[in-house]
Amino acid sequence: MRDDMDKVIVERPRRGGGVQGDGRTWRNSKERGSHLGMKRGYGHPKWLNENLAPLKRWLHKQVHRPWDKVHAELCSGIDRRSTVQAHIFVHIDDFVARDAVMRDGEVLVVSRWMSRGRVPLNEAPHVELFVHPVTGILLPNRRLREAREARDRDRAEQHGKRPHAACHVIDEFTQWHRIDGCWFEVTLAPFPPRADATKPEEKRYDVLRRCVVARSGAVRHPSIGMSTHKDLYGRNDVYAAAKRQLSRREVRARLGDAA
Repeated sequence: MRDDMDKVIVERPRRGGGVQGDGRTWRNSKERGSHLGMKRGYGHPKWLNENLAPLKRWLHKQVHRPWDKVHAELCSGIDRRSTVQAHIFVHIDDFVARDAVMRDGEVLVVSRWMSRGRVPLNEAPHVELFVHPVTGILLPNRRLREAREARDRDRAEQHGKRPHAACHVIDEFTQWHRIDGCWFEVTLAPFPPRADATKPEEKRYDVLRRCVVARSGAVRHPSIGMSTHKDLYGRNDVYAAAKRQLSRREVRARLGDAA
């Protein structure tokens, strides 16, 4: 962690306090003197204005590390004796699900809707990172895309709209995928052939799944609760080698209203 993380996060002017939109005269003004009540005229209090983006980026870079070490490093860089800096720890739960539990071999996290209790990761579109309840390792939610697509479908159905397609095939090795409302052009590449069966498979990093995969692993993913490559790409012999975000003009020119 950078030495000035505490300053990067919290050193912003506080917002609020200067809004006088209700037209009332403020306390101790010449017009009212000291007759304004203690609680009147303060409908617009100030609030903290932390820049939490560096904290979120740093946490994402700590994946696959023990959470105890990550938290200890965080505590060493932020002074919890300071009221402003200590407030940062309130936001950690916004980025990391630290209270995940394991039930019947599946990781469950607390839903944003208290009535639902705990839900699996594919039903938690708000959880990007979680602490594994058994190993204590900080891990990314590999089912985040699945959860957010399900959320978008539910919202579209509630508003009587037809959900947008999440994938468009351009050619044999080029596809367009919609991720969190943004369209990306994904370049596919075939897995390297396995010349010697006695040697382990060569692995490749899949930029769309954000993990290392092999040809056999592309088929076995359902055993760990993830969709197969065929579900994503329509075939199991390729992986996402590169991606770039598409502009609105490119998407509209090709997809039109379907975008």
